[in-house]
Amino acid sequence: MGYDKAQDYKSASLLNQLLGGFKEEELPSLKGEEVAVVGAGPSLTSLRDFQGRVIIAADGASNYLQEIGLTPDIVVTDLDGIDAFPDSLYVVHAHGDNVHLLHKVSKMRRVIGTCQVDPFGRLKVLGGFTDGDRAIVIARALGAERVRLYAMDFDSPFIGKYSKPHFSEDVPVTPIKRRKLEIARRITQWALSSL
Repeated sequence: MGYDKAQDYKSASLLNQLLGGFKEEELPSLKGEEVAVVGAGPSLTSLRDFQGRVIIAADGASNYLQEIGLTPDIVVTDLDGIDAFPDSLYVVHAHGDNVHLLHKVSKMRRVIGTCQVDPFGRLKVLGGFTDGDRAIVIARALGAERVRLYAMDFDSPFIGKYSKPHFSEDVPVTPIKRRKLEIARRITQWALSSL
C-alpha cells in the first residue's frame, strides 16, 4: 500500500508514550466464548441484535452500539471512526496516518497499544490490517470458539456512515478503500478458516 515506515514508527512512539500513564490491561481470554464482531458497514444501521456473550466493535461501530444502548466489551480502533468513549477495553492501533488522532487515547481508561512495525515498549503486534479484520484476528487469538460477523460488508459499493464521525450518510467506496476491503476479506477468510 506504500505506507511510510518512518511515520508508522513516529505514531507508534507517540502511542507508546501515551500508554505510560495507564495500568496495563492484559487482553482477556475468550476461550470457548461466542463472540460478535461488529463492523461499521452500511448494514449496521439495520441491526439491533448481536448474538455472542462478548461484543467486539470495529472502530466507529462502537458509536452506533452506544446509540442503541449497548457497550462493547472491546473496541478495536485506529481512532478515525470513534467520537464517543464507552467504558470498554480499547485496542488502539498506531500507524502513520493517525498521529493527529492519538490524543483520543486520553479519554480511554483501559488501553492496549498495537502497531505495524517491530513492537517496542508496551506495544504489541496482534495481526490484521483494518479494524474489522484485526478484531476477528484478536477474537481468534484469544480463543473464541465461535465468531459471528455483523456489518462486515466487504462487497458493498458504499462505506457505512459510522466509519467516520463526519459522515452523515453512506458514501461511495473509493479505489483505495476497495483495496483495503479486499485485504480485510482475505485476512477474515484465513482467520475463520479453522472454525
